[in-house]
Amino acid sequence: MVSYGDVAEVAGLPGRARFVGRLLALSDRDLPWWRVVTSDGRLVPGAEDEQCNRLRAERVLVAGNRVREAPLGRFSRARRSPT
Repeated sequence: MVSYGDVAEVAGLPGRARFVGRLLALSDRDLPWWRVVTSDGRLVPGAEDEQCNRLRAERVLVAGNRVREAPLGRFSRARRSPT
């Protein structure tokens, strides 16, 4: 699980989270759009049900249209644990 900002940062486009969202929305490529959420875990407006179902199939905890915990990435327990 990553945020739009995470993807933008890795792509060398810091601060371009909206661009990433637009790219995912308009692309005709088979991209894993459902694994990208806002920095606070909100799901894609208008596609919440489909995104929620796909994420839950990947063992992601979703409640109230937000990702609460994921096995990997921004919302994983390992990432939140102090080192």
